[in-house]
Amino acid sequence: MRACVAASLMPALLTLGRPDCAFAQPTINVPVVVIGISVSIWPAIIARDKGFFQAQGLEVDFVDSGASARSVQQVAAGSAAIGSSSMVDTVRGIAAGAGVKVFLNSLAAGTHSLIAARQIGSIAELKGKRVMTGGPGDITNLWWQAAARHFGLDPTRDVELLFSGATTARLAALYAGAIEASVLSTPQSFKAIADGFTDLGPVAPYLGDFPMMIWHVNTRWAEANPNLVLAFVRAHNQAVNYLLDPQHREEAAEMLARASRASLEDALKTWDLCLRVHAFVPDGTLSEQAVERVRDTLIAAGDLKPPPLSPRSFYDDRYVKAVAGTAR
Repeated sequence: MRACVAASLMPALLTLGRPDCAFAQPTINVPVVVIGISVSIWPAIIARDKGFFQAQGLEVDFVDSGASARSVQQVAAGSAAIGSSSMVDTVRGIAAGAGVKVFLNSLAAGTHSLIAARQIGSIAELKGKRVMTGGPGDITNLWWQAAARHFGLDPTRDVELLFSGATTARLAALYAGAIEASVLSTPQSFKAIADGFTDLGPVAPYLGDFPMMIWHVNTRWAEANPNLVLAFVRAHNQAVNYLLDPQHREEAAEMLARASRASLEDALKTWDLCLRVHAFVPDGTLSEQAVERVRDTLIAAGDLKPPPLSPRSFYDDRYVKAVAGTAR
């Protein structure tokens, strides 16, 4: 039997082997906190349902936080080892001293749209109306601000701005008539459109090239368990490549529909959109320029104070590089 090849991520990884070595490892439960079940964690849903996590020796439990910032807080506090959050909330948290690091790209391009009540025909018509985003510093709020300004609205003064962390909660508020518009993720946005609500279009383009959702890890936990972080990356990347294969379109959509309680039709539309906008990165990498763009946007918005921290303060790329180096 061929011996497992050692990697050089850090001294603690002298025994790191190729992906097939994971089958010899005992299964370890890893609590993973997520905002909710949506397209943002689609690869992780596939990795769980297809057994990719388990094949890497991981038993992954999803715990809903309901909000991106809470995901960062819970992982920083040690309540969970790994978390899914928006890039902006993670950068903001790290700058404030949270003991987490980004280690894996998740949703590289946002698929959210601004969905409005049936009587609303344009973004300009939202003046004086109630608009809901994920939170004051949430990526959905940055998108709303950029879209509103593009159409001549003051994003906070010209509307009544309300907040709720998860797409499901914002969708419920829209259906209840509590708001006139909200930024919604897929596949939930497709359901609202099918039910007659107005699609005011995707919001991510107004902010430019901007990574959306990432995976972060408690830094102390990662130092003590580097092989588990690597196992997560392997399983996640395997799931991304599975998801991007057109032969798996329907099966991948079925898993998203089942997990998010969406229709298969909406999940299939989500798959088509994700491929069109290159929503997922097969190797899980983030560019240094993308990290700098997020950091600089938050400095310009007053959320971060200069001088700017280096990209490595926010992102540890050693795990994706180590996995790429051991891939066969």
